[in-house]
Amino acid sequence: MLNFTLPVRALSINKAWRGGARYRSKFYLDFEKEVLHLLPKKHIDGEIEINYKFYLKKNYSRSDVSNLVKVLEDVMVRADIITDDSLVKKFSAEKFKADVDNIVVEIKSLIIKV
Repeated sequence: MLNFTLPVRALSINKAWRGGARYRSKFYLDFEKEVLHLLPKKHIDGEIEINYKFYLKKNYSRSDVSNLVKVLEDVMVRADIITDDSLVKKFSAEKFKADVDNIVVEIKSLIIKV
């Protein structure tokens, strides 16, 4: 199991792309750079379950929680924390109104060792 907290505001998939989803936006590139620097240097192989908690300081009511997951998963693949987001077999995502932006992530391996 791997748990970590990122002291950043989650990026919605709606702000991640420009040019009809062909090019990463400046928001995406900035988010990726910041998060890559903060992520733990660990790897979980195989099928996984991920639990997300998004703590949002502003635009809480307008933030679609499912849109906050995709960009973060793509960055975790790039950081080699997870092999591929297609290996996520189950996830949950919650959002909370907060005084400070944070993302709390818990990743569980679904590989059963005998």
